[in-house]
Amino acid sequence: MARQSRKIAKKIQPKKPAEPENKKPEKVGKDYLLIGVLALTIVFLIFGWANFTALNRGLYVALLVSLSTTYARRHYNFTEKQDLWLERTGYTAMILAIILFGVVVYQQYFA
Repeated sequence: MARQSRKIAKKIQPKKPAEPENKKPEKVGKDYLLIGVLALTIVFLIFGWANFTALNRGLYVALLVSLSTTYARRHYNFTEKQDLWLERTGYTAMILAIILFGVVVYQQYFA
């Protein structure tokens, strides 16, 4: 009878596996492509600053902010609130860069 009641108790509420308290954080890749695109964006900003219009400058700065927040979120441990703000900042900068790209293309080829 005692065995049966233990089996029933296990089926109703199984034991949860013990989780180690000090978990190692997941390893993140090196992100060579992301670092390369960041470096290329910085090079374009530095060498092309005098030739860029205000819209082009804004586009590259927004792209740089978006890529930087992506890199920071992947490689640094932020609190949940900080991570949320970085995510929103990255998405906003990405949307702004896309809009500015559309405006630049429109002005250069259609207007």
